[in-house]
Amino acid sequence: MILLSLVLIILVLSSVAVLGLVVWLQSPRQRANIIFAWLSLSFVVWSATSYFDQSANGSNPLLSFMAVVPFIGAAFITFFITLFSLEFPESYPNSQTTKKRIITMLALTTPPILVLLVFTKLIVAGVSSSVTTGNNIVLGPLYGLFPLYFLTWMALSLSNLFHKFRRTRNRVERLQLSYVFLGLFLTLVVGFTTNVVIPLITGNAIAARFGFLATLFTIGFFAYAIVAHRLFNIRQVVARSVAYLLLLATLTGLYGLGIFATGQFLFPGGRFTNSEMAVFTILAIILAVTYQPLRRFFERVTDRVFFHDSYDAQVLLDSVSSSLVSELLLEPMLNKCLKDICQPMRLSTGQFLVLGQGKLYRHSHYGLKPKAPLTVEIAKAFNKPILVADELRPSKVKDLLDAHNIRVVLTLETQGEIVGYLFLGHKLSGGIYSAQDIRVLNILRKELAVSVTNARAYEEIAHFNETLQERIRQATDRLSNANHILKTLDKAKDDFIAMASHQLGTPLTAINGYLSMALDDDKNNMTSSQRDYIHVALEASERMVGMSSDLLNASRLSSGRFNIQRQTVDIAHMVEEEVRELLPSAARKSLELIYNPPSGGLSNILVDESKTRQVIMNFIDNAIYYTQKGSIRVELFQDTEETVLKVIDSGMGVPLAEQSKLFAKFYRAENAKAARPDGTGLGLYLAKRVIEDQGGTIIFESVVGTGSTFGFKLPSSQITVSPRTIK
Repeated sequence: MILLSLVLIILVLSSVAVLGLVVWLQSPRQRANIIFAWLSLSFVVWSATSYFDQSANGSNPLLSFMAVVPFIGAAFITFFITLFSLEFPESYPNSQTTKKRIITMLALTTPPILVLLVFTKLIVAGVSSSVTTGNNIVLGPLYGLFPLYFLTWMALSLSNLFHKFRRTRNRVERLQLSYVFLGLFLTLVVGFTTNVVIPLITGNAIAARFGFLATLFTIGFFAYAIVAHRLFNIRQVVARSVAYLLLLATLTGLYGLGIFATGQFLFPGGRFTNSEMAVFTILAIILAVTYQPLRRFFERVTDRVFFHDSYDAQVLLDSVSSSLVSELLLEPMLNKCLKDICQPMRLSTGQFLVLGQGKLYRHSHYGLKPKAPLTVEIAKAFNKPILVADELRPSKVKDLLDAHNIRVVLTLETQGEIVGYLFLGHKLSGGIYSAQDIRVLNILRKELAVSVTNARAYEEIAHFNETLQERIRQATDRLSNANHILKTLDKAKDDFIAMASHQLGTPLTAINGYLSMALDDDKNNMTSSQRDYIHVALEASERMVGMSSDLLNASRLSSGRFNIQRQTVDIAHMVEEEVRELLPSAARKSLELIYNPPSGGLSNILVDESKTRQVIMNFIDNAIYYTQKGSIRVELFQDTEETVLKVIDSGMGVPLAEQSKLFAKFYRAENAKAARPDGTGLGLYLAKRVIEDQGGTIIFESVVGTGSTFGFKLPSSQITVSPRTIK
C-alpha cells in the first residue's frame, strides 16, 4: 500500500510539474502562462511536503520544519491563484485600478503570513508524534489567521473567475473559464478538507498524506480544457505527450506481464537462469519490433482526437488562387475567397472591407451577419499587416477585436496603399489560430491585396463606362430638346422677318420712286444742298431696300423657298454694269475703283442673273465701305472650266480668329461692327448660298490691316461674246 501511494504521488507530481513547464515553454512571455507555471511548482511543493512529513520518523530533527513547509506552499498557492484569476484570460478587459488594488493587498498580506510561519511559532507551534495518530501539528495562538487568509483570497479568486465567466461574450473563453474554475474549486475544497478540516475535527493528520490527490482535479480539468478548448494553445504538445505516454505504458505493461508470466509459469523456481535470460531477450526483441507499429497506431488515434479540424494548406492556397483568377467582378470574388478560407479552416465568420479613396467601397461577409458592423474608422485602428488577437496584450486594439468577435486581422496593402481588410472570427472547434494558419494567411495577404486592387479598378472602369453612356444619353436628350426649341424659335423669327420685310417693301419702293422723281423733275428749282440731302435720303432708302431684300431672302432660304432660276448671262457685261453703278460711291470716298475687262472673249454662263448680280454688288459695295484709302480692283477671267471673279481691296481686313465664322448667318466681325454698326450680317451668308446653290465656290482671303479678297468661281458655258470696255 505504501509503495502504491508512493508511485501514485510521484506520477501526480510529475504530471503537475510537466504541465506547468509545458505551459510556460509554450508562451514564456505571457503573464498567465508564467503565473500558472509558478502555481504548478507551488502545488508540487505543497503535495510533496504534505505527504512526506507524515511519513517522516518522529525523531527526525527536520520534522518541525517539514510541518511548516506545506503551509508555505499553501500560501504561495493562494498568492498565485489570485494572480492567475486576475490575468486569465488575457483577452478579458480587466479594470486596471481594481487589479492594482488587489495585487497591492495581496502583496501586503502574504509576507506577514510567511514571516509568522517561518520565524515564529504563532501559527505552527510544533509537531507531536504517536504510533496511532502519526505526526500532528501543534496549533499556535494565531493559527486561525492562516485559514482566514486562505479562504478570503480563494473566495475572491473564484469570485473573479466566475464574474469573468458571466461577463465574457467569447464562447471559447467561457468554456475555458468553466473548467479552470471547477478544477481550482475542487482542488481547493479537497485540499483544505484533507489538510485542515479533517485534522481539526479528528485530531488525526493522517488524511493530509492524501491531500496531493486534490491536485488531480486541477490536472484533469486543465488537461481537458487544453485538449477540447485549446487552453494555453498547447494541444499539439499534449497530443504528442499522450501518444508517447500511452506507448510507454503499453510497453511497460506488456514487458511486465511477460516477465511475470514467464517467472510464474515457465520458471517457477524464482531464479533467472540462462534460459530465462534468453526468453527475456526474445521478449525484448519482440517489443522492439512492435514499437514502431504501436507508435504509429497511437499517433493516428491521438491525431483523430486532437486534430479533427486539420486541413491541407496547399489545397487551400490553390483554391483561393483559382477563385481570384476566375472572377473579374469584386463581389463574387470576395464571396468565393471567404468561402475558400473559412470552410477549410472551420471559421465561424469572415469579413472583407474594401476601401476606395479612403472610404468604404465594398463589404462582404461569411457566416452570421455581425450585430455591430465594422466601419472604416474602426478598421484604421488595426495598423499592422497581421494581427492575432490571442497574441495581443490587453489594449484598446484587443478590446475592439473582442467586441466584434474578431480573432485575426489582415491588412491588404499594395504599393503603399491600404486597399482593404480581412477579418476572421473564432474557430468552430473552439481553438486558437495555429502557426500554420498564420503562415497561410500571411501568404494570402499580398495575393488578396493585388487581386482586390485589380477587381476594384475593373469595376470602376465598367461603372465609369456605364455612367458616361448615361451622361451622353442625357446630354443628347437635352441637346435634342434644345435644338427643337431653337428650331421653333428660328422658324418664328424667320416668319417675323419675312412678314416685316414684305411689309417694308411697299413703302420703301414708294419712297425711292418719289425721291428719284424729285431729282429727275428738278429744273434748277433746288439748291445744291437740297439735292445732296435728297441723294443721301435716296441712298439710305436703297440700303433699307437692300436690307429688306436680304432679310426676305434669308427667310426664304430657311423655309426652302429660295429658288435659283438659271438663264444665259453675259457675265462680263453684268460685272461692268455693277462697277459703273458703284463708281460714284468710290469717288465720294476718294477711292480708285479699277476694273480691266478681259482682253479676250468670255463665254456666257448659266446662272440666276438677279441673285448673281446682287452677289457682285455686295462684294464691291463691302470693299468700298470697309476701305478708307487706297483702291479696289475687280478682276474677271475665264477658262474652259470656270469663270472667276475677284474683288481685291486695301481695307481693314478680317481678324484670323473670326474668318471661319464670317459667312454664318447674322455674323459680323468685331472691326466691321465698329466701322458699320447698321449691318445685318446677311450679305456674305446669302452670297455663299447663291454661289454654292449654282455649283460654284466662294473665294476669300484676308489679312488684318492689309486688305481682303472676296470672289467666286462658277462653271463656264461655251457661248462666246465680244469684250466691252467701261467709258
